[in-house]
Amino acid sequence: MATDKFEHATFYLTKVQVNEIKELAKRDQISRSALVRMIIREYLSRQGEDRGK
Repeated sequence: MATDKFEHATFYLTKVQVNEIKELAKRDQISRSALVRMIIREYLSRQGEDRGK
């Protein structure tokens, strides 16, 4: 969503990860930026779950 806000978050991707994102975006007909946002959201939610344990 355009209203989502990530403060002071930096994510580094390897060349392999970038190529996988490009391939997934092409295959699933979704923009790369939307796919990256989905991946980041999932990562952040997993981090939150780990902290809750």
